[in-house]
Amino acid sequence: MQKKFFYTLLILLSIQMSAVGILKLIGFQPLYQQLTELHISKSFGLFIGFSEVVAVVGIWLKRTRGIALLGLLFLVISAIAVHFGAGVGLTKAIPAVVSLVILCSLLYLNNKSSIQNILRQTEHI
Repeated sequence: MQKKFFYTLLILLSIQMSAVGILKLIGFQPLYQQLTELHISKSFGLFIGFSEVVAVVGIWLKRTRGIALLGLLFLVISAIAVHFGAGVGLTKAIPAVVSLVILCSLLYLNNKSSIQNILRQTEHI
């Protein structure tokens, strides 16, 4: 059951992140209007799109899954921060927040023992 849940989340994240990444790579105008509103250049948008697509491929390879999930986590947290920094409405950050929840769940399910060790170590701080 847990494995099914893990792969369902992996599929959902893959669909969402690869769709957004591909739209950035092909220059989808409405998306670039939103990036302009967030003060992100077209060239940096292309870099982000490429990074998203590469990371989605990486989450399907067991050997690179952990680092790919962490890379996507970095991109999503950055997206949330950029939304707040640009002063746009909170509703525009909802997709990134949903991605954040899925990513945190996947990171936990991918390597529970590492996460639990980190949490145990932080109890003493």
